[in-house]
Amino acid sequence: MENEASLYKSMRLEAIQTEPAMFRCTTPAEADLTDIQWLERVKDPRAVFGLFANDEFVGMTSILLINEEEGYMGQSYIQKEHRGNGLSALFYKTRMAWALDHQLKRLCVSHRESNLISKAANQRFGFHYSHREPCSWLDGTTEDVLYYVLNL
Repeated sequence: MENEASLYKSMRLEAIQTEPAMFRCTTPAEADLTDIQWLERVKDPRAVFGLFANDEFVGMTSILLINEEEGYMGQSYIQKEHRGNGLSALFYKTRMAWALDHQLKRLCVSHRESNLISKAANQRFGFHYSHREPCSWLDGTTEDVLYYVLNL
């Protein structure tokens, strides 16, 4: 919700500071965005979902509408102490349900080539390899990003 943009901002900045090897460089850098720009990032055409353990905010993910039929799933992050409990499956299920509710026909997802955990997760949900492209990552390295698609 728009009134929760500050939650999104704090978790996203935590994610890119804690795990810079997992996130791409963006222009402008997210650390330099204004509060108004952060607010715009929780509005249509993006939907952001928070993950809570009881009342504690422990993760987030999003889906970005590419067009009327296709969405891109990204920005997933779960705090380290909550990983390994199958919670990423909730991210996939939630975003896929949202996509079906919005009558999307196709979903895309991507990951850094060496991120085998993300690869396994998207393949468990039926995504198929599409293509790759070079990418600069926040940790200062360059490594291909792999893209996957799922027809709904």
